[in-house]
Parts: sequence; C-alpha cells; structure tokens
Amino acid sequence: MLSKVWSKLSSLWEIKKEFRTKVLLQALTFLLMSACLVIWKPLKYSVFSKMVGASMVPTAKLYSFCFLIPLILLYSRLVDLLRRHHLLYCFTLVHGIGGIVFFFLLSHPVYGIANTQVDTTRVVGWAYYFFMESFDAFFSTSFWAFADSINNPKDAKNYYGIIVSGSKIGGILTSAFLYFTLASLPLNGEFVFIPRMFLFGSILLFAAAFSIYLLVKKVPEGKMHGYEQVYQLEKKKTKKGIGPNWFHSCVDGLWIMIRNPYVLGIFSLVFCYEIIIVVFDYYVQLQADQAYPSIGGMTGYYALFYLIMNGIGLAISFLGTTPILRVLGIRLSLMIFPVMCLGMLFVTMAVPGSWILFAVLIGLKAVNYAFNHPTREVLYIPTTKDIKFKAKAWTDAFGSRIAKTSGSVLNLFMKSLQPAIALLSSVGICMGLTSFWIVVSYLLGRKLQHALDNKLVIGEEEKEPTENTTSTMAATQE
Repeated sequence: MLSKVWSKLSSLWEIKKEFRTKVLLQALTFLLMSACLVIWKPLKYSVFSKMVGASMVPTAKLYSFCFLIPLILLYSRLVDLLRRHHLLYCFTLVHGIGGIVFFFLLSHPVYGIANTQVDTTRVVGWAYYFFMESFDAFFSTSFWAFADSINNPKDAKNYYGIIVSGSKIGGILTSAFLYFTLASLPLNGEFVFIPRMFLFGSILLFAAAFSIYLLVKKVPEGKMHGYEQVYQLEKKKTKKGIGPNWFHSCVDGLWIMIRNPYVLGIFSLVFCYEIIIVVFDYYVQLQADQAYPSIGGMTGYYALFYLIMNGIGLAISFLGTTPILRVLGIRLSLMIFPVMCLGMLFVTMAVPGSWILFAVLIGLKAVNYAFNHPTREVLYIPTTKDIKFKAKAWTDAFGSRIAKTSGSVLNLFMKSLQPAIALLSSVGICMGLTSFWIVVSYLLGRKLQHALDNKLVIGEEEKEPTENTTSTMAATQE
C-alpha cells in the first residue's frame, strides 16, 4: 500500500527519458541567468541609493519608462530577423558585455562606488540603473518566450516547475555567496568586491548562452516544436515568405496587444502585480536605506532578502508548482496566486509594521517567481509567434514599466500624506487591483481551456485585420 502511494507521489516529479536533456538544459540555462540576476539585482538598489539617492527611485522609474520604448521596438524588429534561440543569445551576450563595462566604471576611484558622495548628478549611478532596467525588462521575456515556443501545454504542466526550481537553486547559491562574503569583508573591502560581481555575472550569462547552444544541438528537432498547431502555422508562413516591413515589425506587438482581448488580459495580470510590488518595494527600500548607511551593508541586506526569497521559492517550485499544475491544471492554478495576494494584503492592512512589509514582499515575489510566473507563461503557448515574442515584450517589458510608472506616481502622491495613512491608502488601492486580477484570471483560464480543447491557435483570427491595418499605417507613414 505504501509503495503504491509513494509511486503515485513520485510520479508527480517524474521526467520522461526522452525529455530529460531538454528539461535539464532549460533548467541549467535559467539557473545561470537567475544566478546573475540575484547578484546584480541587490546591487541595483544599493548602487543607485548610495550614489544618486534612494528618494530618487520613483523618478528613475518614470525615466526608465521612456528609456525602454526604443529597446522594445528594436526587440520587436529582431523577432522578425532572428531565430528564436538567437534572441536569447542577444540578451545574454549584450548584457554580459555590459557587465564588463560596469566592472570598469564602478571600479574607478572618482566615478565608481569608492566615491561615497550621494549626488543626483552622478551619471554612472543613473547609467547602471537604466542598464538594470533593461536587464530586468527582458530577462523573463527572452527566456520564457523561448521556452513557450519549444514546449507544449502538457510539457509546461509537467516540467515548468522543475525548470523554475533550477532558477531558485542558482538564486540561493549566488545570494548566499554574496551575503556571507559581504559579512566577512574587511573595512572598505566592498569597494573592490562589488565591482568584481559584475564580472562574475557576465561569466554566468556567457555560460547561459553556451547552455542554449547545447540545447539546440543536443535536442532533436522534433522535440523543439512546442504547440504543434502553432508550429505548423509558422512553418506555412515561412514557406510563403511572409515578412512585415520595418514599421509593421516594430509596432506589431503593441497593435496585437491593443486589439486582442486575450493578450490585453495577460497585460492586466502583469500590470496589477507590478503596481503592488512597486508600492511594497518602495517602503522596504526606504527602511533599508535608513538602516544601512554603507553600500556594502545595504547590498548585504538585499542579498539576505533574495536568499530567503529563493529558498522559499525553491520549496514552492519543487514541492508545489509541479504537483499543483499536474493535479489542478492550468485553469484553477491561475486563480491561486491572486487569492493568496489578497490574503497577504489583508494581513498588511491589519498589522502594518516594517517586518510585515518585509515578509509580505518576500512572499509576493517568492510565490510569483516560483508559481505564478510559470503558470502565467502557459497562457502564451497556444498563441502565434508574434504574440509569444512581440506582444509578450509589450505586455511583460513595457507593461511592467507602465505599472511601475503608475506605482511610482502613486508613491510620489502618497509622500504628501502621513506615513501611516499613505501606507494604508496604498494597500487599499492594491486590494482593489487584486480583486480585478482574480476576475481576469478566471476569464483567461476559460479562454485558454477552450483553445486547447479545440486545438485552436490564439491570435490567428486577428491576423488579417492586423496586417491590413498596419499596412495602411505603414503606407501613411511613408
């Protein structure tokens, strides 16, 4: 009896032999990319706060909104020019080279972190913040667009939790290394150690690019099709030589997002989550800036934050994500995180203390990265290539920046109120957004299930109107 129960439970994490290389190399790639993210992300907060000033974060988020628009237009154009894995090469290699550049800049005795003067005119601090905004914006977009294009819904349900577990392991290893090393550094040792972390991150990104190379070489072509209906559709387009002009290519993702209610629904999920995170991030960052006067101390604080977050995320992704997706399915799983989010907001409203904010922020990010994000990615699988890559860039990268800009405006407005009133008012607004989020999740789950049951490709029904309209727009532009 016990052996049967154990066999049943262990099957929830089983990887079929023919999928092992594909799943493990995806997990390794995500591990290496996430390891870099967890090293660089704490530095983003500490470097900017101690060079430019923590109070300038809402303003920086407003500027980054404009900075990312040309990058998304460029990315949309590259989708038509490059193969899907080449886009991931571009992301890892370009940002890997950027990490080397910032190693030299931040090591400089005047322009780097050795100069402890906080000044809003310090260009290197601003440049690093925008570099990290680019890294953050395209990190999940580039990896998950590729993963969604080579996995079908069944693969996602069975293996996305395992792939995410790889990212959590990478996050735990590098955040633990960062935290314990900073804790043992001699006085002023951080000025040498922190710039070197950019070199380390660059090496991790180059290794991730090599992992993708192995994936493409080692996995048979037939195992890289993803959702078969989408593969056959894109194959026909390639044979016919269908290719949009440059203007269509750049704006197509935005136009698809506006026209297609399904894609607009995914945008809403990103928008609601990111506003909530911006609100909590801001309050936690102000507390950290006051508590830790040095750049090393504040980096160590965020390293501990990511260590705890990735530890919780690993437990959720390995013990929860895969079994829940296999047992409950995608439709019900989409509803779990927004309901949990609403519960955490109620706790914050009832006990609005500094440690509650810290704990809730960790909880929101851990559950999102480990469970909600991979679950949300399944929504893209039965969609066209244009939705997977172009519209996804606008919903994830641009959409998250719209949300962060909106959240920053909210934070700037709340600065005029008493701190306690501002916090409670912000949490109340977040609760309203979460209620809307729950409704949209239900509707998206229903649409997804209908498409899978009927073997439909979401977005193909919008193809002809979109082409006609954008062609007219291009002609007018010319």
